[in-house]
Amino acid sequence: MRRLLRSARRRGVGLWPVLVLTVAAAAGCGLPTDETAQAIDPEELPESLRPGFTASTTTTVPAPLLTEPRTVYLLTNPQDIERTIVVEVERQVSRSATLEDVLATLFGEATAPEESDAGYFNTLELFEILSATVVDGVATVDIVHLSPEGEDQPPSADELEFAAAQLVFTASATEGIDGVRILLDGQEVSVPTSDADAEPGSVLRTSAYEQFQPDFAPATTTIAPAEDDDEDVDVDEEG
Repeated sequence: MRRLLRSARRRGVGLWPVLVLTVAAAAGCGLPTDETAQAIDPEELPESLRPGFTASTTTTVPAPLLTEPRTVYLLTNPQDIERTIVVEVERQVSRSATLEDVLATLFGEATAPEESDAGYFNTLELFEILSATVVDGVATVDIVHLSPEGEDQPPSADELEFAAAQLVFTASATEGIDGVRILLDGQEVSVPTSDADAEPGSVLRTSAYEQFQPDFAPATTTIAPAEDDDEDVDVDEEG
């Protein structure tokens, strides 16, 4: 009998910790410990547990593009054309970019690797842009030529002509611009064109650089053959 009591006591002592932990866990989870269920006012429930709750989703709207491509012009010497021509490429600029911002993408920068591989080159990398303004459809662009050491120096005639062609075609690709006036370090200068040197301060248009256009066809001059003189010539003979 004593042995059974000792055994029952051992079993009873082993059950009490389990019961205590179970009750404590139920209290910690916020579950009611009453023997009978009780109704809970819906207003006291969290919103996600109330009848009719629908989870909302958030849609992420992509941000608008802040840049756009703008047309600029480089130069190239194709093998099938024995002259330098302009070639159209694109540069990414801000959507609110001014003409000066667009032109600035050509200054102080060499061509991209894929452009160089295609045989394109950029004479404007030898210059620096000082300003570009537009008044009544005419863009006035002030540039300066730099030496390899970065010092101001006069450009050669070819460098100035090539640079002018790039500027005129690039500026004219902008809506509302139909001419370009080029200044060199703030001074009006005579700028070479396809035909001759333009007067200082002249407004230049793409027609002044028509030989740079890929489809330019030089005018041919036809010389008419000389007509034979069929008139008889009387010769006086002295005997």
